Amino acid sequence: MRSSIVILLFAAVTLGGCFEGPQGPPGPQGAAGAVGPAGPKGDKGDPGERGPSGPKGEAGTKGDPGPTGLPGTPGPAGAPGAVAGRVVTCTGPSCSVQCNSGEVLVSAHVAPEASAASHCKYTSTTAAECAVPANAAGYGYCVKGP
Repeated sequence: MRSSIVILLFAAVTLGGCFEGPQGPPGPQGAAGAVGPAGPKGDKGDPGERGPSGPKGEAGTKGDPGPTGLPGTPGPAGAPGAVAGRVVTCTGPSCSVQCNSGEVLVSAHVAPEASAASHCKYTSTTAAECAVPANAAGYGYCVKGP
């Protein structure tokens, strides 16, 4: 009996495709399968566009002073000065230094000064009386008046 089952089974498998009819339409799609494992990491992409600039930062600390600069150019010449004056002298125990008309006496003294007694006393804007010891002289300096 076993051999007859084996023969029938062999005949069924061999002849099974001969008795098929026309094939029908495909059936509905089956349900989606489970998610597969993650794939390998892709290549790095191109850089994106540059973003807007950030806010202005705080000012830095003050730096060290720079080297000394070169001297500037000379300025223009000054206004003309006063006309040079002249020195007048006198000698003797009591003498007078006197300026000419239109001059002013700006200084009167005795040189060399030997003691407190040697001095000149102004008598006007143009003259002075001087007490002059021996070996000394009275000096006055006169300039053009205003």
